[in-house]
Amino acid sequence: MSSDSSAAPVRQSTASVILWVVVASLVSASLTLSALYYQANRDLEIQKTNVAALQLEIAKGVAHSAELKSDLNASRSDAQTLASKSAQLTSEVESKEKALATEKENAATEKSKAESAQAALAQEKSRPPPVPVRIEIRRSAVGRGLVAMFTNTSAMQLSMLIATRNPTTQVVNQRSMQVAPGRKVEIGYLEGVQFASGDQLRVRSAGFEELRYIVP
Repeated sequence: MSSDSSAAPVRQSTASVILWVVVASLVSASLTLSALYYQANRDLEIQKTNVAALQLEIAKGVAHSAELKSDLNASRSDAQTLASKSAQLTSEVESKEKALATEKENAATEKSKAESAQAALAQEKSRPPPVPVRIEIRRSAVGRGLVAMFTNTSAMQLSMLIATRNPTTQVVNQRSMQVAPGRKVEIGYLEGVQFASGDQLRVRSAGFEELRYIVP
């Protein structure tokens, strides 16, 4: 009986120790959990802050990317505008070059014409005057055909060679004559020549250009 009585306090003491150990363990576990919870909350806040900062950087990056895209579009538009202006300027330059080339060609043509005209004028000036003879035609009063009258319109004696040619028969007749200043000679039926319409006359005299005449 006495041993059971002495064992009861021992058991109670052991139980109290165990209870205190359990309580201490629970308190320690609670403190540990509290510390872990605090640390987890702190880490979560830090992560939230980091996520917010990252989102802000991403937003900045997106805004910068949009700005760069806008600048790129503006640069492309400017490049297209410059290309269009360049093409327009090139076309204008080509048109002006063509116009200038045309003007140069026209100037060269005009210069060539002027030179040709000057050469022709110089040649005309250097050419001797035509034979100073006036040719007139009348009908023959005593025979057939026409009579050619040659009047010396100069103040000098003319020694002339007169050649007649019939374009149909191809017959050529030549004769020489002297014509005093202001005098007139006639060639017709009495002289053995019957002129007809279309006959070709050539009058030559030294120092003068040949005179050509077609009988009307």
